[in-house]
Amino acid sequence: MARRNGKTTRRPRRNNNVKLLNVAEGLIQANIVTDTLMGVNALEFVLADTGIGNMTSGGGISLVEIARRPELLGVIGERAVKPKNVIDIALKSAIANIGFRFARKAVARPTRMINKNLKTLQLGVQL
Repeated sequence: MARRNGKTTRRPRRNNNVKLLNVAEGLIQANIVTDTLMGVNALEFVLADTGIGNMTSGGGISLVEIARRPELLGVIGERAVKPKNVIDIALKSAIANIGFRFARKAVARPTRMINKNLKTLQLGVQL
């Protein structure tokens, strides 16, 4: 079939906004894993012992400690293969996932209203 002159194919417009609910869900999932395996939350895992803020790992394993002492990866691996920890992570992750699904449906109408206002501000974020 011959190509039509003068007409270009339409490309779908992509939404490149950061969705804040997805960021929150990712942070909760990261907290579940880091709390179970490293003994700290995700923020302490990344920022502890870096000099940013007043955070210390408090007995847990931080990213800076792993860089200084790579043998801590073995400790994390030992914790990751324990059936209790695997079940704990799986259950907490499933509950968080289900909770976010219900929460998204429950706040769908207010979210649309807020997103409409955020779109006019052109901040690049959505709920």
